[in-house]
Order: sequence, then C-alpha cells, then structure tokens
Amino acid sequence: MQKWEKALDKFLQRYINKPWFEGAVLCGSYSTGNQNKFSDIDVSIVGSNDMGWQEKSNCYVDGFLMEYTINPIYKIQEYMKSGMECHGLIDQNMFAYGVVLYDKNGAIKKLRQQSVRDLKKKLKPFTKYSNDFRKYHLWDRYDELQSLKNDGFHTDLVYWTLVERLIEAYYDFKCLPHVSWSKLEKILTNKDFAKRYHAYQLPDKKFIKLLLDCFNAKAKDKMPAIDKLYNYVMKCGGGFEIGQFRGKRKIEKR
Repeated sequence: MQKWEKALDKFLQRYINKPWFEGAVLCGSYSTGNQNKFSDIDVSIVGSNDMGWQEKSNCYVDGFLMEYTINPIYKIQEYMKSGMECHGLIDQNMFAYGVVLYDKNGAIKKLRQQSVRDLKKKLKPFTKYSNDFRKYHLWDRYDELQSLKNDGFHTDLVYWTLVERLIEAYYDFKCLPHVSWSKLEKILTNKDFAKRYHAYQLPDKKFIKLLLDCFNAKAKDKMPAIDKLYNYVMKCGGGFEIGQFRGKRKIEKR
C-alpha cells in the first residue's frame, strides 16, 4: 500500500462506522493515475437520506490534502439531474468511473448504474432563447476586445475570458458534456490522457485546431486566431447578426 493510500484509509476510518455512512468513492486524478505533486485526494462520501446535512471540506492527513464531500443519496441524485440539464456531468463521471472504496448497502452500486445510464444518453440542447443570448454575450465580449485593440489598451484579460466563453458555448451548442478546462488541452492533444480521463465525446478537428491556435498564438497573431475561433463557434450555434438580435419570450403576468 502506497503512502497516499494509507493516508486515505486513515481518513476514512473517521466515517465508516457512523450510522449514516453508506459508502465512499475515490475520484479525480488519484483514481485515474494522473496525479502529480500538486494533486489532492478527492473523495465523495455518501450518506443515508435521513442525514439532514451535507459537507464540503478539506483536511491534511499525513501530508496529503483530502478534498471531500459528504452528501445524502438524494442530493447526489439531484446533482445528477441538474447536470443532465446544464451539460455538466461531474457527478455521473465520479460514480461511473471512480474507485469504489466502500459500499455498505449497495447505494454506490445503484448510483453507478444510474451514472452509466445517464452517460449513454444524448444531452438535450438549450432553448433558442438561451442560445441566442449566449451568442449575444459572445458578440458583446468580442466587440469589447476589438475596441480595446483599436484604442491601444491591453487585451489579454478580455482575450482569455472570450476564449473560455467560446469553449463553453461550443460545448453547449454541440451538446457535449463539459470537461475540466484545466485538463482540456491535455484531453485534446493526448489520446491516452483523454482515455484515462474518460473523455470519449471530443470536439471536431477544426475546433480543436482553432482553439490550439488561440492557445499558442504570439501577441501579433492573437486577434486573427480568435477571429477564426469566434466565427466558427458562432456558425456552430446557427450564426448571429447583431442587427437582427431580438431576445423576446413570454413571462408570467403579475
């Protein structure tokens, strides 16, 4: 047993005999073998539905940082449902691919089965109203970037904010499950890493190239690079003309 495994076992001894304890799953980099010296040990602890509380905390055990959550079963199921609606399948990935450490009464097994089913489903697109406003906000940030460039001010902050928003918009337009942006470049450029991270639904090759061009662009090449990425993402979202933008929907009368 490695030192981190001993520390993890020591940590879990605090909980395994609690009456509410149902099980625990190892998630994150330690569960995939991608850990490095900056990695913490991610643990999802599952409790019974009559707990009446939840927790997200960190602590050190023998020099290893434990980042852990404690949730009753129904809360995890709520997070899974919300994840399906907003394309963020964090909980499904944790329970489908995490390492089961304890499963007292079979709750973890059921959560894993539900997660696997969810991951096989096709994500539903957002409404036209939502997508139109997403494109409007992208246009607005892109316009701000062009204005800053024209007036001779620094553009890096707005540039990288726009890159992030274009990534999010592309994933949502294509109904792809979100991934950790800190791991995105590794996922897109390293097939083995993507496989270990269980990233099976990847962007198309053109998007990947345009995004990597933005990552690698020198100062003088940043605007041409983000121009291409912006135009491609907008096209993926159905196109956008600011002069024709009209965000209108029905609301309840008071």
